[in-house]
Amino acid sequence: MNEDNTVELKFKDEIEQEEFQKFYEENQDAVDMLGGLDMFESLMELEDDQFKELYPMMLQVFNETLNDKANEAEIIAMALTAEGGIDSIREEYEEIVKLIDEMDFISEIKKDFLKEVMMLSFNRMSSILNKEAPIVQIPCELEEGVKLPVYAHDTDAGLDIYAREEITIGPGETVIVHTGIKCAIPEGYALLIQPRSGQSAKTKLRIANTPGLIDSGYRDEIGVIIENIEPPFKDIDYSFDTNGEVHIHSILHGSAYTIAPGQRFAQMRLVQVPRANFTQVESVGEIGENRGGGFGSSGLM
Repeated sequence: MNEDNTVELKFKDEIEQEEFQKFYEENQDAVDMLGGLDMFESLMELEDDQFKELYPMMLQVFNETLNDKANEAEIIAMALTAEGGIDSIREEYEEIVKLIDEMDFISEIKKDFLKEVMMLSFNRMSSILNKEAPIVQIPCELEEGVKLPVYAHDTDAGLDIYAREEITIGPGETVIVHTGIKCAIPEGYALLIQPRSGQSAKTKLRIANTPGLIDSGYRDEIGVIIENIEPPFKDIDYSFDTNGEVHIHSILHGSAYTIAPGQRFAQMRLVQVPRANFTQVESVGEIGENRGGGFGSSGLM
């Protein structure tokens, strides 16, 4: 801080300083919500390698502050006084995340920190008001030209996945369709890969291992196992001659399907994963109620 209580940010050059000043003038409210100029001074002072070491500790401290009962009343007041309630706060969160991505004057790791700060703040408001599922930040690495998964509509549970490249799947063939996406899923969550209902209704393409499961520890490219269940031969027209020899008149082959680059061909759904703890007991029949019946006893329908 200077003697006149103004913050003097440290920049690499005058161009970087001009970029920040212009950004701050256009988005002062959003910068203030992220901690104001004091926060940005702290970010600027640290080299990325130092910041990387402090990252987990700073997030932990911030999260503990949010969950401190002494601050709960202030958080509730912020949520209730917002015009439009939690929905408007969510929209504001999404806008600020976009603004963070536009901050060319700070590094990617510092952008990630600011995004997590916003995510934790929003989730804390949501949990207090019990009106919204939490937002989970999932860092993704994309190949050139690949799109991020997106919700087609605000109320959708699944995110559309786009194909990385063109691929043709012949009848009876099973292939892995590459997405060009690598994700760092937070611990305690997993992604399920599921078919799109429209594609299943209009074609014979199926996801072979529905639902595909991506664990939080997986860091390689996401691939989707797609099967064309169309038979190689759908119909054969034949007859026998007087000598009993078979004469084939025509063969109706199954159809191949082509998935184009950038085509929506599957969807993913984020799920929370509680940990199971199995313990051995003498008899499970004494725990809870036993409805009776063996395997399949409840019927097929």
